[in-house]
Amino acid sequence: MPARSNDFQAVVYFIKKNLAADATVTESAQLRDRVTGQLREVDVVVAGHIVGHPMLIGIECRGRSRKDAVSWVEEMRAKHDDLPTDRLVLVSASGFSKAAVVKAQHYGIETVTPGKPIANDGPLARLRHPQVEFRDVTHDRLVALHGTVEFDGQPHTSELTPDHVLFAADGSELGSLADLVKSTFDGLNLRSAVAAAQDGDQYLVIDVARPRLPQPASDPIEVYLQRESHPPHLLPLRGLRIVCASRVDVRPVPLTAGELQGAAFAYGSGQVAGGDALLVFTHDSGHEHLSVRFTDATGATTDWTADPERQELVPHTPPA
Repeated sequence: MPARSNDFQAVVYFIKKNLAADATVTESAQLRDRVTGQLREVDVVVAGHIVGHPMLIGIECRGRSRKDAVSWVEEMRAKHDDLPTDRLVLVSASGFSKAAVVKAQHYGIETVTPGKPIANDGPLARLRHPQVEFRDVTHDRLVALHGTVEFDGQPHTSELTPDHVLFAADGSELGSLADLVKSTFDGLNLRSAVAAAQDGDQYLVIDVARPRLPQPASDPIEVYLQRESHPPHLLPLRGLRIVCASRVDVRPVPLTAGELQGAAFAYGSGQVAGGDALLVFTHDSGHEHLSVRFTDATGATTDWTADPERQELVPHTPPA
């Protein structure tokens, strides 16, 4: 993966990627210099077609706190004169000096400042205030286990311990209840439970209907508990309640909102699950998108896109 730039470059990349449906968008693209033969990095490259003709647009980004001057316009013009880009767009987080705008217009370079405010009644108006939260959940210890078994056609609930042995329907041992608890947490969707939890130390209660134990190379199977009787009798486990002492850390994510070439956007970043996450929301022509870039403790990054139907993040596959 090519070296990543700052958050501002990533924001521009995600906006363009989400809105350029018929184009290929590449961040930190490597283009070959026609004079030196060396590869040069361009912040964002959009490859598409206009009226049937191929078009390569280079986008250079700066997230500085002061306006960009003529010198940056001249530097980027000289750089792209020897690159295969057909058009050049300069994006500055703080805007351009008057002279820089004049110089850019003279050379046909588009200057963009994503600083226009979101309309009060626009689709992203709700993003003016922090309404996004990162939540980390740490499970400290198991407090209680309650299992519901079926006996004589009736449900019976009792307290269990992690070392209770689990059996298959044929009477073979499968493992312990501790194994079932671990596999349950590994595969459980805790979204609703975590979303409803309060900030701080608390008990987290997870109810599992018809628990199953995963098996190598086969489907998860129903589990049974053994009733001490003569002979021993197997009872199907129909429900499991897991109570954990947990800590929930809730951190609001401040969002910066604006517009980029007519597209509304908002972005913010923070720490989650031991790494950093950058969120980028975009809205254009009735379509909303959410992109996420995770950076782990080693500095490695992965990009994700929200799937609105599945209500989950799916890996973003960059262009080859």
